[in-house]
Amino acid sequence: MPELRAEIRLGQVQKLAITQTLRQQLEILQMASIELDGLIATELSENPLLEEKDDASDKTEEGTEGESGDEPERDDSKEDDPLDILKEIDESIGTAPSTKFREEEQWRPEAVSPETLSEFLLSQLDGHELSEDLENASVYVIYSLDRNGLLSLDPEELRIGWDGPEVTLADAVSIVQKFDPPGVAQNSARNVLLFQLKKKHGASTVNSLEYRIIDQCFNDLAERHILSIAGILGVPPHDVEVAIEKIKELNPWPGSEFAGSTGTAVIPDIIIEKHNGKFMVFLNDNRFPHLAISSRNRRILESPSTGAVEKEYVKKKFKRASWFIRAIKQRQETVMKIAYFIVETQMDFLINGMESLRPLTLQEAAKALGFNQSTISRAINGKYVQSPQGIHEMRYYFSRGSADASVTAISVKEEIRRIIEGEDDSKPFSDEKIASMLNSSGTIIKRRTVANYRKQMNISGARKRRRF
Repeated sequence: MPELRAEIRLGQVQKLAITQTLRQQLEILQMASIELDGLIATELSENPLLEEKDDASDKTEEGTEGESGDEPERDDSKEDDPLDILKEIDESIGTAPSTKFREEEQWRPEAVSPETLSEFLLSQLDGHELSEDLENASVYVIYSLDRNGLLSLDPEELRIGWDGPEVTLADAVSIVQKFDPPGVAQNSARNVLLFQLKKKHGASTVNSLEYRIIDQCFNDLAERHILSIAGILGVPPHDVEVAIEKIKELNPWPGSEFAGSTGTAVIPDIIIEKHNGKFMVFLNDNRFPHLAISSRNRRILESPSTGAVEKEYVKKKFKRASWFIRAIKQRQETVMKIAYFIVETQMDFLINGMESLRPLTLQEAAKALGFNQSTISRAINGKYVQSPQGIHEMRYYFSRGSADASVTAISVKEEIRRIIEGEDDSKPFSDEKIASMLNSSGTIIKRRTVANYRKQMNISGARKRRRF
């Protein structure tokens, strides 16, 4: 039997380090438009070298181009542009810098606008003593939350963006779920309310009427079907009313109180219109100011009377403003590339509607566009597309499909919904019956898949749908 002993070995591993600047670029890529709008306003208020571009004026410079003879010597000219190496990175954030294990100063503007949910969660993460891998995973989870504070990504999509061990990712989810606001990182509004109840009243609350209503009658709760809830749970309607009033004290959207949360009208990022028989793609970026480097302010700050400290300040602000303009440009270009890809692959949907929505995966988009899958996932986060078929979240166009590769999961869900809406309330269809009906119509699907899709749509089982 070979001898077992511990050894320390020195080895070299080639690894691409993601700088804090690049991490910020990834965050900008993932930002919804309303969040980016706030960040731009913050940058404009803090950086005197950055200003809104006036096309009629010659007092500004676009991007990083300076006036000949006036531009200060820049110590960043030899640095790798983080935008140039974006495609080379496995953006799983498994290799991203953590909030503790970094050498360079964190690039984050002073808050002159309301704190965002991600900023609030990252501040709590800084107070935890975690391993580097676990902290990186927690950062990834935080940036994967939607604007309501929910971890609404499909588990498979969440895993795709993470290159480390799945157990580390699961541990990170558990850590973030313990943060404030209560219920953050849960995967549904139902689970948020259940979590908040247990946090507020302790484990014994699982026996309370409030918990049972949320757990067993969530859809009826949303529609305030008091008599239906009373019948299912076998309690007086008055008790149900009292319990619902207590449930109203909870918040199913833990991220709603933070900047950039939903609650405002949806403004599409991409507009797809049909002109002369062809679909055209437009970037709806008129809401953002056109940014440029302020040559006037730079000349003032670079006057001969300016001291060495001030000149160094100018160089840093110039570098930051130049990078910020390029980062936003890269974000918009990436979103546009994905929009063109959607038009090419979902042409039938744009013409005929939901029935023609084809299965489309992040992997397909990544391969076609030359990006990492997680780049696609981040770029479509919180972005909306207006097309002849209405306004949809960009993620709507990506569906992994059912057992029949020609049918998307979205279309199957809609078919399940139609079957249930047309059923006899006194004799609702079981999941097995629904699967049989779909199979007979040519959609091959298992009973378990029907049950999973039904739960994802927050539709109760047959027993709870039954009405007398």
